[in-house]
Amino acid sequence: MQGFLNAIGLPLRSFLKLSLLPPVNIVWMLIVGFTFKATLGWLAWIALILLYLLSVTPVANLLSRGLEIYPPVDLDTCKKADAMVLLGGGRPRSSPELDGYQPTPLSLERIRYTALLNRECNVPILVTGGGDRAEAETMARVLKNDYGVEVSWIENQSMTTWENAQNSKSILGDELKTVVLVTHAWHMPRSVMSFKRAGFHVIPAPTAFTWKEIPWQKLSYWIPRVRNLRVSELALHEYLGLTWYWLTSR
Repeated sequence: MQGFLNAIGLPLRSFLKLSLLPPVNIVWMLIVGFTFKATLGWLAWIALILLYLLSVTPVANLLSRGLEIYPPVDLDTCKKADAMVLLGGGRPRSSPELDGYQPTPLSLERIRYTALLNRECNVPILVTGGGDRAEAETMARVLKNDYGVEVSWIENQSMTTWENAQNSKSILGDELKTVVLVTHAWHMPRSVMSFKRAGFHVIPAPTAFTWKEIPWQKLSYWIPRVRNLRVSELALHEYLGLTWYWLTSR
Protein backbone atom coordinates (compact mmCIF):
# COMPACT_ATOMS: atom_id res chain seq x y z
CA MET A 1 0.00 0.00 0.00
CA GLN A 2 2.72 2.47 0.99
CA GLY A 3 4.73 1.74 -2.17
CA PHE A 4 1.66 2.30 -4.36
CA LEU A 5 0.84 5.60 -2.68
CA ASN A 6 4.41 6.86 -2.99
CA ALA A 7 4.49 5.87 -6.66
CA ILE A 8 1.48 8.01 -7.58
CA GLY A 9 2.70 11.03 -9.54
CA LEU A 10 2.17 14.60 -8.36
CA PRO A 11 -0.40 15.49 -11.09
CA LEU A 12 -2.53 12.47 -10.22
CA ARG A 13 -2.23 13.20 -6.50
CA SER A 14 -3.32 16.78 -7.14
CA PHE A 15 -6.36 15.60 -9.12
CA LEU A 16 -7.35 13.12 -6.42
CA LYS A 17 -6.89 15.77 -3.75
CA LEU A 18 -9.15 18.24 -5.56
CA SER A 19 -11.75 15.54 -6.12
CA LEU A 20 -11.91 14.79 -2.41
CA LEU A 21 -12.24 18.41 -1.28
CA PRO A 22 -15.14 20.87 -1.48
CA PRO A 23 -16.58 22.11 -3.69
CA VAL A 24 -15.37 19.52 -6.26
CA ASN A 25 -16.47 16.51 -4.20
CA ILE A 26 -19.90 18.08 -3.82
CA VAL A 27 -20.14 18.59 -7.59
CA TRP A 28 -19.21 14.94 -8.18
CA MET A 29 -21.91 13.81 -5.76
CA LEU A 30 -24.50 16.00 -7.49
CA ILE A 31 -23.55 14.67 -10.92
CA VAL A 32 -23.77 11.04 -9.78
CA GLY A 33 -27.00 11.67 -7.89
CA PHE A 34 -28.77 13.33 -10.83
CA THR A 35 -27.37 10.85 -13.37
CA PHE A 36 -28.53 7.79 -11.44
CA LYS A 37 -31.70 9.15 -9.85
CA ALA A 38 -33.35 5.79 -9.51
CA THR A 39 -30.66 4.25 -7.33
CA LEU A 40 -28.39 7.07 -6.15
CA GLY A 41 -30.70 10.07 -6.13
CA TRP A 42 -30.19 10.38 -2.38
CA LEU A 43 -26.55 11.33 -3.06
CA ALA A 44 -27.63 14.72 -4.42
CA TRP A 45 -29.42 15.48 -1.14
CA ILE A 46 -26.32 14.48 0.82
CA ALA A 47 -24.28 16.84 -1.36
CA LEU A 48 -26.62 19.78 -0.68
CA ILE A 49 -26.63 19.10 3.06
CA LEU A 50 -22.82 18.89 3.03
CA LEU A 51 -22.58 22.16 1.09
CA TYR A 52 -24.76 23.88 3.66
CA LEU A 53 -22.89 22.54 6.69
CA LEU A 54 -19.45 23.43 5.33
CA SER A 55 -20.67 26.97 4.57
CA VAL A 56 -21.86 27.92 8.07
CA THR A 57 -19.64 29.48 10.72
CA PRO A 58 -19.99 26.92 13.56
CA VAL A 59 -18.96 23.99 11.36
CA ALA A 60 -16.11 25.86 9.66
CA ASN A 61 -14.76 27.03 13.01
CA LEU A 62 -15.08 23.58 14.53
CA LEU A 63 -12.97 22.14 11.71
CA SER A 64 -10.32 24.82 12.24
CA ARG A 65 -10.28 24.29 15.99
CA GLY A 66 -8.86 20.81 15.57
CA LEU A 67 -5.87 22.21 13.66
CA GLU A 68 -5.06 25.49 15.37
CA ILE A 69 -3.43 23.86 18.39
CA TYR A 70 -0.28 25.96 18.63
CA PRO A 71 -0.38 29.30 20.48
CA PRO A 72 1.30 32.49 19.23
CA VAL A 73 5.09 32.31 19.41
CA ASP A 74 6.91 33.54 22.50
CA LEU A 75 9.25 36.32 21.35
CA ASP A 76 11.96 35.50 23.88
CA THR A 77 12.06 31.94 22.60
CA CYS A 78 12.05 33.19 19.01
CA LYS A 79 15.26 35.15 19.61
CA LYS A 80 17.12 31.94 20.53
CA ALA A 81 16.47 30.26 17.17
CA ASP A 82 19.16 29.61 14.57
CA ALA A 83 16.93 30.57 11.65
CA MET A 84 13.41 31.50 10.62
CA VAL A 85 11.68 29.49 7.88
CA LEU A 86 8.85 31.05 5.88
CA LEU A 87 6.64 28.59 3.99
CA GLY A 88 5.02 29.59 0.72
CA GLY A 89 1.24 29.78 0.50
CA GLY A 90 0.50 29.09 -3.15
CA ARG A 91 1.61 29.73 -6.71
CA PRO A 92 2.29 33.46 -7.39
CA ARG A 93 -0.30 35.21 -9.50
CA SER A 94 -0.14 37.77 -12.27
CA SER A 95 -1.10 41.27 -11.12
CA PRO A 96 -1.48 43.66 -14.09
CA GLU A 97 -1.48 46.72 -11.82
CA LEU A 98 1.85 45.70 -10.28
CA ASP A 99 5.21 44.70 -11.69
CA GLY A 100 5.60 40.97 -12.18
CA TYR A 101 4.00 38.08 -10.32
CA GLN A 102 2.78 38.65 -6.78
CA PRO A 103 2.27 36.33 -3.77
CA THR A 104 -1.13 34.90 -3.02
CA PRO A 105 -3.16 36.44 -0.17
CA LEU A 106 -2.16 33.48 2.01
CA SER A 107 1.53 34.08 1.28
CA LEU A 108 1.15 37.80 1.97
CA GLU A 109 -0.22 37.08 5.45
CA ARG A 110 2.81 34.89 6.17
CA ILE A 111 5.21 37.45 4.67
CA ARG A 112 3.82 40.25 6.81
CA TYR A 113 4.14 38.21 9.98
CA THR A 114 7.69 37.17 9.07
CA ALA A 115 8.65 40.81 8.65
CA LEU A 116 7.16 41.61 12.06
CA LEU A 117 9.00 38.71 13.73
CA ASN A 118 12.22 39.70 12.00
CA ARG A 119 12.16 43.06 13.77
CA GLU A 120 11.53 41.40 17.12
CA CYS A 121 13.71 38.29 16.87
CA ASN A 122 16.45 39.26 14.41
CA VAL A 123 17.32 35.77 13.14
CA PRO A 124 18.29 34.94 9.51
CA ILE A 125 15.42 33.99 7.19
CA LEU A 126 15.01 31.08 4.79
CA VAL A 127 12.10 31.28 2.34
CA THR A 128 10.94 28.03 0.78
CA GLY A 129 8.59 27.19 -2.09
CA GLY A 130 9.07 26.15 -5.70
CA GLY A 131 7.06 25.81 -8.89
CA ASP A 132 7.47 27.26 -12.37
CA ARG A 133 7.09 30.68 -10.76
CA ALA A 134 9.00 29.96 -7.58
CA GLU A 135 7.14 31.08 -4.47
CA ALA A 136 10.38 31.58 -2.56
CA GLU A 137 11.80 34.09 -5.04
CA THR A 138 8.58 36.08 -5.10
CA MET A 139 8.37 36.16 -1.31
CA ALA A 140 12.01 37.20 -1.00
CA ARG A 141 11.40 40.08 -3.42
CA VAL A 142 8.34 41.31 -1.51
CA LEU A 143 10.12 41.04 1.84
CA LYS A 144 12.95 43.19 0.50
CA ASN A 145 10.96 45.74 -1.53
CA ASP A 146 7.92 46.17 0.72
CA TYR A 147 9.36 45.55 4.18
CA GLY A 148 13.08 46.17 3.83
CA VAL A 149 13.88 42.65 5.03
CA GLU A 150 16.71 40.66 3.42
CA VAL A 151 16.56 36.87 3.36
CA SER A 152 19.62 34.71 3.86
CA TRP A 153 18.54 31.59 1.92
CA ILE A 154 16.13 30.89 -0.95
CA GLU A 155 14.88 27.33 -1.47
CA ASN A 156 13.00 27.30 -4.78
CA GLN A 157 12.57 23.61 -5.65
CA SER A 158 10.03 22.19 -3.18
CA MET A 159 6.44 21.48 -4.23
CA THR A 160 5.01 20.15 -0.95
CA THR A 161 5.31 20.84 2.77
CA TRP A 162 7.31 17.65 3.14
CA GLU A 163 9.77 18.84 0.48
CA ASN A 164 9.91 22.27 2.17
CA ALA A 165 11.29 20.53 5.23
CA GLN A 166 13.69 18.18 3.48
CA ASN A 167 15.15 20.87 1.21
CA SER A 168 15.45 23.33 4.09
CA LYS A 169 17.45 20.72 5.98
CA SER A 170 19.79 20.35 3.01
CA ILE A 171 20.41 24.11 3.03
CA LEU A 172 20.70 24.70 6.77
CA GLY A 173 22.58 21.49 7.53
CA ASP A 174 23.12 19.99 10.96
CA GLU A 175 24.50 23.12 12.66
CA LEU A 176 21.35 25.26 12.34
CA LYS A 177 18.86 22.97 14.06
CA THR A 178 16.41 25.27 15.82
CA VAL A 179 14.03 27.07 13.47
CA VAL A 180 11.11 29.43 13.91
CA LEU A 181 8.49 28.09 11.51
CA VAL A 182 6.11 30.66 10.02
CA THR A 183 2.87 29.54 8.40
CA HIS A 184 -0.88 29.72 8.98
CA ALA A 185 -2.22 28.36 12.24
CA TRP A 186 -4.29 25.71 10.41
CA HIS A 187 -1.23 24.59 8.41
CA MET A 188 1.06 24.33 11.43
CA PRO A 189 0.45 20.71 12.58
CA ARG A 190 1.49 19.21 9.24
CA SER A 191 4.38 21.68 8.94
CA VAL A 192 5.73 20.93 12.42
CA MET A 193 5.47 17.20 11.74
CA SER A 194 7.40 17.56 8.47
CA PHE A 195 10.19 19.69 9.94
CA LYS A 196 10.59 17.51 13.02
CA ARG A 197 10.90 14.44 10.80
CA ALA A 198 13.59 16.31 8.85
CA GLY A 199 15.60 16.70 12.06
CA PHE A 200 14.75 20.23 13.17
CA HIS A 201 13.84 21.53 16.59
CA VAL A 202 10.75 23.57 15.72
CA ILE A 203 9.46 26.75 17.33
CA PRO A 204 5.97 27.18 15.81
CA ALA A 205 5.04 30.74 14.86
CA PRO A 206 1.44 30.46 13.59
CA THR A 207 -0.38 33.41 12.09
CA ALA A 208 -3.88 34.29 10.85
CA PHE A 209 -5.91 32.19 13.28
CA THR A 210 -9.41 31.46 11.99
CA TRP A 211 -10.98 29.69 14.95
CA LYS A 212 -12.75 31.64 17.67
CA GLU A 213 -15.47 30.92 20.17
CA ILE A 214 -18.83 31.18 18.41
CA PRO A 215 -22.25 31.49 20.09
CA TRP A 216 -24.03 28.67 18.30
CA GLN A 217 -27.45 30.03 19.23
CA LYS A 218 -27.02 33.20 17.11
CA LEU A 219 -29.07 32.77 13.93
CA SER A 220 -26.77 34.80 11.68
CA TYR A 221 -23.96 32.26 12.15
CA TRP A 222 -26.11 29.59 10.49
CA ILE A 223 -26.48 31.56 7.25
CA PRO A 224 -24.20 30.04 4.57
CA ARG A 225 -21.26 32.20 3.47
CA VAL A 226 -18.58 31.62 0.86
CA ARG A 227 -15.78 32.53 3.27
CA ASN A 228 -16.88 29.73 5.59
CA LEU A 229 -16.72 27.25 2.71
CA ARG A 230 -13.15 28.43 2.06
CA VAL A 231 -12.20 27.92 5.72
CA SER A 232 -13.74 24.44 5.61
CA GLU A 233 -11.85 23.62 2.41
CA LEU A 234 -8.51 24.68 3.92
CA ALA A 235 -9.16 22.68 7.08
CA LEU A 236 -10.22 19.55 5.20
CA HIS A 237 -7.16 19.91 2.96
CA GLU A 238 -4.97 19.73 6.07
CA TYR A 239 -6.82 16.73 7.49
CA LEU A 240 -6.40 15.03 4.13
CA GLY A 241 -2.69 15.91 4.12
CA LEU A 242 -2.19 14.50 7.61
CA THR A 243 -3.98 11.32 6.53
CA TRP A 244 -1.74 11.06 3.48
CA TYR A 245 1.37 11.41 5.65
CA TRP A 246 0.07 8.65 7.90
CA LEU A 247 -0.64 6.33 4.96
CA THR A 248 2.83 6.94 3.51
CA SER A 249 4.53 6.60 6.95
CA ARG A 250 5.86 10.12 6.98
